[in-house]
Amino acid sequence: MGMASSGGGSSRGRIAQGTLAEINVTPLVDVMLVLLVIFMVASAVETSRISREAETLRQVVTEEATPKSATEENQVPVDLPKVRADAKPAVAGQGKPVLTIDSNRQIFLDKDLLVDCRKRATIEVCLDAFEAALQKHPKAQGLREVHLRADRHLDYGVVLAMMARLRRVGIEHFGLVSEEPAPGSAPAAAPAH
Repeated sequence: MGMASSGGGSSRGRIAQGTLAEINVTPLVDVMLVLLVIFMVASAVETSRISREAETLRQVVTEEATPKSATEENQVPVDLPKVRADAKPAVAGQGKPVLTIDSNRQIFLDKDLLVDCRKRATIEVCLDAFEAALQKHPKAQGLREVHLRADRHLDYGVVLAMMARLRRVGIEHFGLVSEEPAPGSAPAAAPAH
């Protein structure tokens, strides 16, 4: 009898020792995964913030360091449309004359005023005067190519009529000049008149 009771006691001790040896690590793994996700999200947010700040700083430094070219100084100031192109077009002023129409409907060949349409009754009368002035201007003699700079606030029809008159006087090739929009911004639409 005594042996039976001692044998039973030792088997109960082994069961107790076996259950004590197991450790449940599931809650530990859950906590570690939550911390990992929190750090991953926080680092992604911080990286994008730093990238935006670096890009802004790069733009400011570029704008301050970029000197105005001679062609920018020799042109009539107009508010050009902002358009992004896949290919880099030729820059206005690289050997070709620049024909400019400003927001006041004054038409210039380089810096020379050809015609002031504010003093004309209609756009047709103005374009007739433009055509005559262009044919008489010494820089326009034998001219076949120009860059056309038009203020973005002008009516589309005025620019098209100007292009038709250019073709009529023999200028078959012309490039339309625009500006690159600021990075991260959509091109602004011209306000309705």
